[in-house]
Amino acid sequence: MLRVLAAAALLWVLLAPQASAAAPVTFGVRPATETAPDNRNNFSYGATPGAVVRDFVAVSNVSETPIGLKVYASDAFNTPEGGYDLLASGKQPTDIGAWTKTRDHQVSVPGRSVVIVPFTVTIPADATPGDHAGGIVAALTTEQTNAQGQKVSVEQRVGARIYLRVAGELRPELSVQDLTASYDGQFFGRGDATVTYTVKNTGNVRLGATQAVKVSTPWGSSVDSDPVETLPELLPGGAVKKSTVVHGLLPAGWLTANVHLVPIPPAGTSDPRVPDVEQDSSFAAVPWVVLAALVFIAVLIVPARIRKRRRVKPSTEEVPESVTA
Repeated sequence: MLRVLAAAALLWVLLAPQASAAAPVTFGVRPATETAPDNRNNFSYGATPGAVVRDFVAVSNVSETPIGLKVYASDAFNTPEGGYDLLASGKQPTDIGAWTKTRDHQVSVPGRSVVIVPFTVTIPADATPGDHAGGIVAALTTEQTNAQGQKVSVEQRVGARIYLRVAGELRPELSVQDLTASYDGQFFGRGDATVTYTVKNTGNVRLGATQAVKVSTPWGSSVDSDPVETLPELLPGGAVKKSTVVHGLLPAGWLTANVHLVPIPPAGTSDPRVPDVEQDSSFAAVPWVVLAALVFIAVLIVPARIRKRRRVKPSTEEVPESVTA
């Protein structure tokens, strides 16, 4: 199955050709009014527990061929790389995807046409405060032939994001976890340190962040890492693993890796000020490969010298004294 592509704006996706010689099919989804697509970039709501939100999604077919599509909602999550994705087809949502119901679960869209589908978001009375994220999906299932000549069903999906903020106490918070660093260098001269860590959203609102990584020496100087890209958005509970390299470090014994995050709230929100996040981790700046080679040489040489000394023993025989008549 192809993965969901969740669009932040109007999303038109050119799908792969059918197994036959049929022309490619193009379709997309976007926010809409009751009568036509509108200019919203995504579905974004603020509501209290127990509220019901009503809205519309436009399902568009810009090909000449009529198509039949499934339309449904799902929960969002962060990929290991930090991207925005929706649950795989067939996996049941438990959050906003379960709260969102489309009027039509199957739609037939004529060529060069748009179908407007109403939907509702029913927020449970016990919904947790903060941000909930998901998407509305349109899916096309086709039969194709794989490389082995077998017929397989392929589901191709596109989606539009849904953001919901439930009223209540907001806790914007990021943390740096599992920070480690390793040194690679020569016995004389400078080397590099690879710094690896995980950024996790431990609060209840989505956050981005700028990142800075440096390594400090025992005498107070520091060297910055290669540039680290800005995290665009981490959903509550989402995490992403990062790695960067700091060049030009002397093998100074013990060094300290530092990760500094400046959280960024979502555009258009008035979240409480989020303090910067810092985490340190000390590591040994020792050229391990060189030291291992020296130890190996020592293991070979020292026993050989001991054996040589044991073979060359000094004479302990007494010399007889001379006897004079």
